[in-house]
Amino acid sequence: MLGSLFDKSFYSSHFMDGTLWEPYVRLVCQRHFFAVRNIHPGVPGTYPTFIVELDPGRHPQPMKSVVAKFYGPLFNGLDSFHVERDLGIWLAKQSLPIRSPIILSEGQLDPDWQYLIFEHIPGVSIGQVRDQLSVEDWAAVAQQVGEYLSELHRLGLYPEMVASPRAKVLPSWEGYAAFLGRQQKDCTSNHKTWNDLPEHLLDQLADFVLPAERLIDFSAPPHLIHADLTADHLLGRLVNGRWQTLAVIDWGDAMTGNILYELVALYLDLFHADKHLLDIFTTAYGLPDFYRNNFPRQAFSMTLLHQFPMPQSVYTPHQHVRTLQAVAKRLYSAI
Repeated sequence: MLGSLFDKSFYSSHFMDGTLWEPYVRLVCQRHFFAVRNIHPGVPGTYPTFIVELDPGRHPQPMKSVVAKFYGPLFNGLDSFHVERDLGIWLAKQSLPIRSPIILSEGQLDPDWQYLIFEHIPGVSIGQVRDQLSVEDWAAVAQQVGEYLSELHRLGLYPEMVASPRAKVLPSWEGYAAFLGRQQKDCTSNHKTWNDLPEHLLDQLADFVLPAERLIDFSAPPHLIHADLTADHLLGRLVNGRWQTLAVIDWGDAMTGNILYELVALYLDLFHADKHLLDIFTTAYGLPDFYRNNFPRQAFSMTLLHQFPMPQSVYTPHQHVRTLQAVAKRLYSAI
């Protein structure tokens, strides 16, 4: 059955199909001596991910469950496997304000599929309970995530990741600048394909989007970014009606980058483009002057250069705005 998952259409319909995946989940768990009691699908993302409830008679407390994640041939799965594995090993050694799940086991399911088994951190994604959080909760999250990413970005790069042959984390800005250059070259064609901008704004892209040298502070050392810190990837729980953050998950898109790229998912998805939260976050992060001086245009340029299309809700409210500069101010003028 795994061979059928080479087809994107079949994959999108079945990559979280519990019936299809149950025998493979049981196989890899048995291989690593995890006794399976029940299997539940995780929050759908890019790769098949399942929460495995363990037999309490076979496992000591507090290990009640683990998470099995599979990386296949589509969507650069093998690259994401290597990045997430290497980062998981490295993150376990760091003292960051928010933790990430520990990797318990790894392996190869067949020549095209790799897997990781993580500790399961009981909780929900913040997106699942978004409407239950108070204004004060969201302000606290913005403050906490700002402090967390500031510490993460200050850690710099590390030998284990740089040495990886498939690493997207490189010890200089060169790879990131080249990536942005490719995105700029394809920017107009990408947005035509995504059909997310009206014609009058499409025509302005070439003159509006800033080049890499105006989006990267080359005087600062290169560093790691998560690059996909959406509402699905911040885990926590409600305690007496208040949000408590537990973990940041899903490091498969991590790369050398900067705060502008980090902000795209963070601001537009996690914060739902709330300018008050953006202001709290950037203050807690300590946004450098290089980015503050022309922030709306820099931030919107990076949004337009992103490798993935934005949700329709990002651009739709601005369809009738006359210029990209005006859209930039509407979206990012909080600071």
